[in-house]
Amino acid sequence: MARRQTTARRYADAAFEIGQADGTLDDWERDLATMAAALSNPDLRRLVEHPAVAYADKERVLRRVAGEGVSELALNLVLLMIRRGRPGAIERMVTRFAELLRSERGIALAEVRSAMQLEDGQRSAVSERLASLTGQQIEMTETVEDSLIGGIAVRIGDTLYDGSVRNRLERLRARLTAG
Repeated sequence: MARRQTTARRYADAAFEIGQADGTLDDWERDLATMAAALSNPDLRRLVEHPAVAYADKERVLRRVAGEGVSELALNLVLLMIRRGRPGAIERMVTRFAELLRSERGIALAEVRSAMQLEDGQRSAVSERLASLTGQQIEMTETVEDSLIGGIAVRIGDTLYDGSVRNRLERLRARLTAG
């Protein structure tokens, strides 16, 4: 698993550097997302991961699936990963590329967990508060998690902001049992 993450990181970093150098980061983003979406098809995924299928057949099918809409560079990167036996790392490579792109654009990805679905006003308030904390624009993904009881928990990178009722109760219990 660690090797796949390293492989994905290396390929994503290389694609990002190329996109930065020639000003095509948006094109790379679009093309890699297109390839990832195509490879999310279970039949196509099985084909590219199957060791008995010749690489030439995999390449022919992927070129047909990608069509004219995907740049040759992005397609060749995905094909290179397949040729080198790393098709399982493609999705992580695309995710890493998106992380690099968000960082370049000053956008932080916030994973917001709440006990109930956030309303629009709450969502805006959370986004504004997180933007002031991080100094970056915020892109939020939301998950409803009943176990939080109330409040929210937010993860941005390695930092966890936990304002959930469950967390507060656990801290209170720890203080009561310690003292």
